Amino acid sequence: MEELRRIISANIQRLRLRSGYTQQELAEELNYTDKAVSKWERGESVPDVSVLLKIVRLFGVTLDYLVTDHDSAEAEVVTVEEAREPAHEELR
Repeated sequence: MEELRRIISANIQRLRLRSGYTQQELAEELNYTDKAVSKWERGESVPDVSVLLKIVRLFGVTLDYLVTDHDSAEAEVVTVEEAREPAHEELR
C-alpha cells in the first residue's frame, strides 16, 4: 500500500504541475482543501476512489495511468483519447 500511495502522490503532483494548477486551484476544482491536496502529494494520504475518478476526468487520463509507476518525472502523460486509440484502429 505504501508503494501505491507513493505512485499516486507523484502522479497527482505531475498532472497538477503540467496543467498549471496550484494546489489551491486543484482543491477548489475537487471541492477539497489545499491541505488535503498537499497531503495527497506528500503521500500522507490517498484520495478515495470517487476523488480519484474526479482527478482522472479533470486531467483527461485513465485511472490506470494514475495508479501506474512512471520511471521519471518526465514520463509522458497518456490521455484517455490516446489510451483508446489502438482499440479504435482495430475497428477500422
